Amino acid sequence: MKQFLKPILAVVVFLFFQMVGGGVMLAIQGFKNPDSLTTGMTINPTQLGIILIVTGLLTALTCWLVLKMIRMRQTFDASRINWSMACVAFLAAIAGIFATDLISEQLNLPNLMEEQFLNLAHNFWGILGVAVVGPVVEELVFREGILGHMLRKGVEPWTAMIVSAILFGAIHMNPAQIPFAAIMGLLLAIIYYKTGNIVITSLIHIFNNSLAVVEMNLLGEEAKTFSYTEGMGGKFVAGVAIIVGIALCIILLQKFWKNVQEPVYAPVPADLPESDEETFQEV
Repeated sequence: MKQFLKPILAVVVFLFFQMVGGGVMLAIQGFKNPDSLTTGMTINPTQLGIILIVTGLLTALTCWLVLKMIRMRQTFDASRINWSMACVAFLAAIAGIFATDLISEQLNLPNLMEEQFLNLAHNFWGILGVAVVGPVVEELVFREGILGHMLRKGVEPWTAMIVSAILFGAIHMNPAQIPFAAIMGLLLAIIYYKTGNIVITSLIHIFNNSLAVVEMNLLGEEAKTFSYTEGMGGKFVAGVAIIVGIALCIILLQKFWKNVQEPVYAPVPADLPESDEETFQEV
């Protein structure tokens, strides 16, 4: 159970900084405009984008410097990446994400963040937070930090990957995002496990979020009602696309899995000081 303590603490830190960030922005707004205390206060897209960036960076720094869960140098090391297999992993993830997106549409879960996402997609700080900083920070925290920490503590790989994916889904706290984020988290966890760094997973994550931002900018208000299922001609065609996407994802992932040798995740010795855990394993 001890090996799961820091991953849970990392999630708590993630939520804590987000809550504090929102509270600070509201306090600043109330100080600048006392009338808003009675008329109601809202966080505008610029403020929300800055909150996402700052709180994300603070979470990553805490996981790195305080919790000692992140090996900052190793996790960005691209020198040993097999780029032909990286392309296979990228295509596998995109196929799986697209199929998951179609499945999420069929679930028709409420999207509590729809308006905020649309506003963020039209704001510089929002785009920076959603499409660039956010993905890299989440890969640092959830793949290198949470998943990597569990693997280095000797947790069975599939258990570690599934737990990290569940935590990644739950942290979004938006019904429409939770299933999608959990499955995406599992795909990224598999790729991280085989590579030992977040270079490929960050590129996939950035591509996914950037595509969503571009889509919202192109569609504008229509993004609220846009449906891939309807655009493809109905549920039957969407169902076929889901099957094809899942099949393609599995085939490509199997190819990636067989052709990439994962790093050795040797458990950190129990008597090793926490300050040395980050550099214990050079993978």
